[in-house]
Amino acid sequence: MDRNVQFHIISGPFRRRRTPLWLCALAALALLPLAGCSRPRLNVLLVTLDTTRADRIGCYGFPLARTPRLDRLAREGVRCADAVSAAPITLPAHSSILTGLYPPAHGVRDNGSYALGDDAVTLAERLRAAGYRTQAFVSALVLNRRYNLVQGFQGYDDDLWSEDEPKLFMIRSRPGEKTAARAAAWLDGWAKAPPGPAGRRRPFFLWMHLFDAHQPYRVSSAERLLSPTAYDAEIAVLDRAVGRVLDELDRLRVADDTLVIVTADHGESLGDHGEKTHAVFIYDATVRVPLLLRCPRLLPRDKVYTGPVRSVDLVPTVLAALKLPGGDQTQGTDLLPALRGEAPPPELPQYSESLLSEVGFGMAPLYGLRSGGFKWIRAPRPEVYDLRRDPRELKNLYPGDRDAVRRGARLDRELQAILDDSRRRGLAPQKSPMDKETVESLQALGYLAPRTTRQAMQGIDPKDGMPLYTKMEDARHLAQAKRWEESERLLREILQATPGNVSAVNILALTRMRQGDWAGARAFYLRSLALDPRQARVHAMLGTVSLLEDDLDGAERSYRQALAITPGFVEALCNLGMVAALRGDEATAQAWYEKAIAQDPQFPRVYRRLADLYYERGEFGKALVNYEKTLAAEPNDFSSVVQAGNSARHKGDATTAATFFARAARLRPDSWIPVYNQACLAAVAGDPGRALDLLQGLRGKTFLRTALLARDADLGAVRRLPGFAPLFSDLRAREAQERRRRSAEAENDDEIG
Repeated sequence: MDRNVQFHIISGPFRRRRTPLWLCALAALALLPLAGCSRPRLNVLLVTLDTTRADRIGCYGFPLARTPRLDRLAREGVRCADAVSAAPITLPAHSSILTGLYPPAHGVRDNGSYALGDDAVTLAERLRAAGYRTQAFVSALVLNRRYNLVQGFQGYDDDLWSEDEPKLFMIRSRPGEKTAARAAAWLDGWAKAPPGPAGRRRPFFLWMHLFDAHQPYRVSSAERLLSPTAYDAEIAVLDRAVGRVLDELDRLRVADDTLVIVTADHGESLGDHGEKTHAVFIYDATVRVPLLLRCPRLLPRDKVYTGPVRSVDLVPTVLAALKLPGGDQTQGTDLLPALRGEAPPPELPQYSESLLSEVGFGMAPLYGLRSGGFKWIRAPRPEVYDLRRDPRELKNLYPGDRDAVRRGARLDRELQAILDDSRRRGLAPQKSPMDKETVESLQALGYLAPRTTRQAMQGIDPKDGMPLYTKMEDARHLAQAKRWEESERLLREILQATPGNVSAVNILALTRMRQGDWAGARAFYLRSLALDPRQARVHAMLGTVSLLEDDLDGAERSYRQALAITPGFVEALCNLGMVAALRGDEATAQAWYEKAIAQDPQFPRVYRRLADLYYERGEFGKALVNYEKTLAAEPNDFSSVVQAGNSARHKGDATTAATFFARAARLRPDSWIPVYNQACLAAVAGDPGRALDLLQGLRGKTFLRTALLARDADLGAVRRLPGFAPLFSDLRAREAQERRRRSAEAENDDEIG
């Protein structure tokens, strides 16, 4: 029986980190007695809603919202009416939420190209050191553990590989209902865990991130009909996911012993100011966020807090609520006294920034400050808005209004003070490896662009550059629809305006790859490297082009160049293993695969490569184990299902083999491979009649391997049956006819060419 070996391009580096020494000292807090304390320590549930505007939730005044659980939470606790995110971009915003530091201090300024530094101290680290069980559930690749928000969490569920493959340029994500179900199951396990020495359960810190309100929207038609827009329908889905976890707290009777915080990382423009989604501008549409807090033991019911709140205030406020130290090490303020009504709301300047305009598309960066009812935006053409009179920020008072100019100058000095303070506190961000899938996804959303793109548009005000940004987005959408010519036309228009725009060049290269034009893809990738040679992903893509052209030496060179730039580039590690395997150097191949697994043990396709290697060696038990690891994350990987069956059969487990072959037949009813393998299995088991019956099914499939029937040792007894000869003759005639048809098509294509 022929062995079925395929390869896949994979990616996704992962970094391990050492436990910081300060944890050892702070861990002593967990040993302090609870003298005089009859009530359990408060749990903490943090829910972050991706891309959720405050003004599209019922309790914030939107009458068409379907958000009963969030509205109930507001009635049972405190609703912050003026909460602002530090950045309209997922990873920097979450880094601020979890550290209490602004992006210039924690160093994460954009998605994809940064990771939180090991020297950052997260809320999870502080609570874990104080004896809390810590767990996170995230719903999108942009918060994968490689970006290092994992620090402090004993469990970090970012395994999204069983989810559907995203569209070209899109981000892999998990529906909120699945994430909420996992979080609820974890809470159930927490409640069933044995109590500690004092007879009490350890308190928990649970963070749940929900991604549904992010484009592209995937709600059902029925769901869509119940809401004014698809965006609002997704927020209704988020509301139910939040309710699923809140219901679990009620069921476990710990809701009143839990500090619940629900907020958003950022909002969504929905076309305001010409921005379709988010990440470039820092108007309130994308930086004003919902913030709801509930804790009957600490906070009043049904209170609207009107004072200014920043995302950096969450960590010091939570630590104060739990009577733990560390809040003074953040840039935030403990708002607990003000939230309780024991002190007036402090006047806090609300800082926001977007470096996406610079890092992601090469325009000038934006820095903003809200204070005293006004907003200042530092840009090539500065902006001042009176938020009380102009909440939608439609009338820029700068420079026509003298008072606005003076106010802007004062606000700019406050903004600079925050930047200076951040610089003094500045951590060293970890540059995260730019794996293939992540970078392609983030390029699509405008989240990432190389240095030369920034040089091409240096200093362009985002207000002026938005048409080019929109054109790039349109080009990506056209490529998703496989309207290649229209997409390429827009990309060439962008390059005509900004010849050094590497992002446009790379998208052109990728579209050529998707069309099977290896030479065209290579030409564009080489053009990209001529503009910026330090692009690990582009070197890796050139390696893939070389593999497709059977140039193993060229592939190895390109993958090693990628690793020279980004040592943890898992795609390059795995593909170097494949190059070694194709050369017959199994020991070197295995070493590369094991390095890749050490970098990121979650990527299923790493195990697929290793499984193929074991299979070729004849180590079928090890092969089966690794195929099963692949299928645990990618259950519909047809080739792995077939190979798992072959591995089981070779190790003598016919029952398991039959199960896998039947599964393969369900996955691909048009394929001859499962049928053939089932027939071989039956023949070897001593049932040639059943094997022949199974082989009859090849008549309805494209089967171009009739020579196998004539020589396969497994089918010796089948060939002696009287019904075999007519079947063989029929299949051979069908094969000859199909080959003639394909040959004629190829000749016609040559004539047209």
